[in-house]
Amino acid sequence: MKPFNEELDKKKTIIEKYNSTSSFYDERYRKIQNEKFRLQLKETDFKYKTLLDAGCGTGLLFEYISNLFCNDINRELRYIGLDISRKMLIQFYNKTKRTNYKENCSLILGDIENLPFRGDKFNLLISITALQNLQDLRKGLQELIRIGKKNTAFMLSILRKQLKLEEVITYLNSHMINLKTEIVDEIEDVIIRGTLLKD
Repeated sequence: MKPFNEELDKKKTIIEKYNSTSSFYDERYRKIQNEKFRLQLKETDFKYKTLLDAGCGTGLLFEYISNLFCNDINRELRYIGLDISRKMLIQFYNKTKRTNYKENCSLILGDIENLPFRGDKFNLLISITALQNLQDLRKGLQELIRIGKKNTAFMLSILRKQLKLEEVITYLNSHMINLKTEIVDEIEDVIIRGTLLKD
């Protein structure tokens, strides 16, 4: 277990990094993130889902999904975006003001390792290129599993650099069925999909 101050220092560094890049994040990362969304979300059913976007950043996933749905998103999807960076969420909020979908979108300043939700809340969990920033990846995965309902679609994209993929897969295998991984060189991520098992 890491010392408490070391954990806080890493979180503070991550917050500062994303706060400082929030104003140009979309310009720099939109293209590669959209490719991740395309790969991750193929064949995803969004109807009547309560989705958590863990590490939502500036809302690129919300923007992508909104473009897929056009006018149907309001009645079919409840979107909750959570991020540890206040300035990223401000960028996201400013985007929602320009859309017709803001009624079904909630933004929360929070930490994936300590999610502010009761258990069994969500039936679609997505985290794209966020989990590698956690101090304790396993704790973040435990939290995501805790808040997911039985049979929740679980979709992750994690940077491969410094990722102990075998440990992640071993852990997730005990909580999921239909677990699939895909390594795509062009996006530098491991894509992980599965269905959450719960009693």
